Amino acid sequence: MAFQSSAPIAASTIEEVKRPKWWQWFLGAFIAVIVWQAAGSIAMLTSATAFDVPWDALDTFPDVEPWIALFIVLITFLPLFIVIPLLYPLLLRLPWKRLITPHASISLKRIWHGFFAMAAIIVPLSAIDLFLNEKDYTFTFDLWAFIPYILVCLVLLPVQTTSEEFLFRGWLLQWNDNGKFPKIIIVIINSSLFALPHMFNPEVKGEYPLAFLYYASAGAMLTLATLRDGTLELAIGAHFANNLFAGTLVSYQDAALPSAALFLTGELEWVWSTVISFAIIPVFLWLTRARKEANQ
Repeated sequence: MAFQSSAPIAASTIEEVKRPKWWQWFLGAFIAVIVWQAAGSIAMLTSATAFDVPWDALDTFPDVEPWIALFIVLITFLPLFIVIPLLYPLLLRLPWKRLITPHASISLKRIWHGFFAMAAIIVPLSAIDLFLNEKDYTFTFDLWAFIPYILVCLVLLPVQTTSEEFLFRGWLLQWNDNGKFPKIIIVIINSSLFALPHMFNPEVKGEYPLAFLYYASAGAMLTLATLRDGTLELAIGAHFANNLFAGTLVSYQDAALPSAALFLTGELEWVWSTVISFAIIPVFLWLTRARKEANQ
């Protein structure tokens, strides 16, 4: 069984399940990425055509309603969201639920715990920065643009964030967490894998070292929480909260996801953002510490 953490998560059950072989993990990861890229591209082009968005405008979405742009971007994650749970029983011969938890049921309470813990960090930090650097922010709220945008967020953003968790903290982490590597090595590997595809985000603009550390720190935080709890629930909730507030509270120029946020600021300040991203790791882990009875 995956997630062989120190948490007391039914060790006897873990021993009863024969761990899949390395080639099954590798083949599954390969299939998942290929399906994601191929079917996701088809979904993007199909939805762009349906909304009369020219294909050559899909990089920057000029003069496209934010909710339409967001829909086109997020629909590309639907194939990944579907294929990984399917590969669990088909390729690994394991119940798909083991992708998320070894327990009898998935804890929605723990998912919401991750969401609200992340919100409790993001909202105050954003408010403090707005107060201290008010001149750097522009109030851009438009109710009629925001309503369809938030609807798309609530429907498709969980698909995007959960599918990324399925791949990085689910499939890849469970593959790496095989008892052969120290936990710190597993965290470094998983957070690095998470950071790599984000280097193609438009906001990076050549700031590769700092951007890599920024995204790797977020990946490390979610990896540590997942290894500690032995489930994917916290990561699913926290990732959704992070992306939701990034699109609706404060956005910045050249952000990876189209936005209809309340405020717009300039380009991402990589040094400060990276420092903060590392600093919130222990805060998030403290806020999401499990009660003694949580895994009983």
